[in-house]
Amino acid sequence: MALHYVDSTAGDDGNPGTSPEAPWRTLARASRQTFGPGDRILLKRGSEWREGLKLAGRGTPDRPITLGAYGDGPRPRIHGGRDHAVSAAGPISAWRIEGLELTSANDLNPTRKITGGTCGIFFSQEELCDGLRVEDCVIHDTSGPGIYLLATGQPHPAFRQVTIERCEISAASCGIQFWAHPNYGWDFFPGFRISHCVVHDIGGDGIVPFCSRDGVIEHCVAYRTGLGVAPEDHSPVAIWYAWAKDCVIQFCEAYDNHTGGQPADGGGFDLDGGCEGCVIQYNYSHDNAGAGYLICSWDPEQWPCERCVCRYNLSVNDGLENDYSGLLFWQSVDCQAYNNTLVTRVSSPLKFTSDTRGHLIANNIFVVESPEDIPVVKSAFAIGANKFRNNLYHRAAGGLRFEIQGRQLGSLAELHAVTGGRDEVAGDPRFADPAAGDYRLRPDSPGRGAGRRLPDMGPRDYYGATLPDDGPVDIGCAQAER
Repeated sequence: MALHYVDSTAGDDGNPGTSPEAPWRTLARASRQTFGPGDRILLKRGSEWREGLKLAGRGTPDRPITLGAYGDGPRPRIHGGRDHAVSAAGPISAWRIEGLELTSANDLNPTRKITGGTCGIFFSQEELCDGLRVEDCVIHDTSGPGIYLLATGQPHPAFRQVTIERCEISAASCGIQFWAHPNYGWDFFPGFRISHCVVHDIGGDGIVPFCSRDGVIEHCVAYRTGLGVAPEDHSPVAIWYAWAKDCVIQFCEAYDNHTGGQPADGGGFDLDGGCEGCVIQYNYSHDNAGAGYLICSWDPEQWPCERCVCRYNLSVNDGLENDYSGLLFWQSVDCQAYNNTLVTRVSSPLKFTSDTRGHLIANNIFVVESPEDIPVVKSAFAIGANKFRNNLYHRAAGGLRFEIQGRQLGSLAELHAVTGGRDEVAGDPRFADPAAGDYRLRPDSPGRGAGRRLPDMGPRDYYGATLPDDGPVDIGCAQAER
């Protein structure tokens, strides 16, 4: 194990660089070094470099190589210019990067397109990188993604057990991106964790760990994404998966997200093409241009979205543009959406934009909180191949209205004739204090005890209340203590 120090003002590349008293000066000197298990490369706080750092060397999960900071003052700042701030000269493994400020030239991508430009952190691997960790970094003003991990070759583990936590990323083309090229699949990024990160003021997507399995995004916030110009074949979402198996998004918030100039998306959360067995739970989506929660696939034949779950989530005032909704299904099959609360003001809380089948839609609250004549459920397609059970529907102004295949329906009985729905409720859900963000149900709510108990409903509700093992179940994202 060796210690290496770099100081942009008091250092000298002729020094051994092994003590704070004799540090190196440039990142070019550090880039020439190949590091080994347990080594530490420490950058002097208050230092600033206008050059990129290229890492070389492989640690082990129990003896990682650390790139961090020493001394007092502000974070060490690496401005990569027309290169990535931190990248790799070759295969790396088990690196820990912490406590840095990273930027690069953002004039390479002035309209913040989703692709292109230089990154804060960029690693491309075909060999296995095991145990990469990035934490407590501030990354901003990059023309490419803030953090971009690219896997190459045939489907195989390329980045295993990646951890990204307590990072803030802003003014980038994308926040955090995992991608595989030229092939796609679930195996490239197994076992990752992205937590307690904030991504904002982004040209394209917020957090998109594609081509992954058995991973989690949790306790993250993504806002003001989709501010740039998206290509015609892509439009951004704040936090979403594609080509993902058994991955989870939980305890996250997404708001004020936009479409990247396209007539689609711009929503909070999305399970998309190639997703199988993924779960969205305990999240808060609000005030987004697109859907709060999108369950879909752009290519249902080759990359279906199936057997996914959306539960105990809250959506308020989503679907602000392009006739989106709180919860939207498009070309997905055999998914479950239950115990969500969706309140819209300019759009329908539930919408279908294709023929869908096999979905279970149960115990949800769908509310239109608007004086406008907005249908609570809207679909241009038949939706009777899905199961509607124990949902609550309400329009704050006027009676119920649903719009199915161009037909205007004005009662639950008419809706059930189309959907085959059972044990559903119409009426004011009587939220506790929606102005304060409290969408729990009052004791006199028609949703109390009116839900359907489902197999494996999870341990808790949106607010953290423990679900009872038996007995009545409430409709919506909140369960009363019993």
